[in-house]
Amino acid sequence: MRIDSVLVVTMVAACMSVTACERRGPAKPQTIPTLSLGQVVAQILVSNPGWHLGTNDDCTNPLLKEKLADNPTYQAYRGIGDLNGDGHTDRVLIIVKGDSGRLYWVPGNINSYDAPQVLGTLNWVKEGGIILQGQSATFGRFFSDVAVTWKWNPSTRSLDFVDDNPGSNN
Repeated sequence: MRIDSVLVVTMVAACMSVTACERRGPAKPQTIPTLSLGQVVAQILVSNPGWHLGTNDDCTNPLLKEKLADNPTYQAYRGIGDLNGDGHTDRVLIIVKGDSGRLYWVPGNINSYDAPQVLGTLNWVKEGGIILQGQSATFGRFFSDVAVTWKWNPSTRSLDFVDDNPGSNN
């Protein structure tokens, strides 16, 4: 019986060594889901029924409308910049429903975009516009002191709200 036990142990060890040494193919590269800008916009709109991507036609501020007429390249409800400093172009998009707005940050990556992130909501979106400067995004009423700002915080790796109007109801 002792020979049978040795034989079984030898066979198990041989099988384990064959399995451990078997040749495996190259490791599959890790895939990160990527989205086109169109897919991001569609994702935002599907999750917000009844809302639409803001356009300059949504603006009701007469002073801003005058500025928009003088500068047709400015989009009051869309911004382009590198907000997180990673070298990739990010987008800020604003969706509109009535006078309400939701601001989304869409981080760019090598050749597409990551999932959108809600920055905030406003109940006076038709009176203002977005400006991106450096690593901050500001939405404000034109020719007014009322604005809301988000700035990149490298320690939290997020866009943090900055209260530009303490004591006001943004």
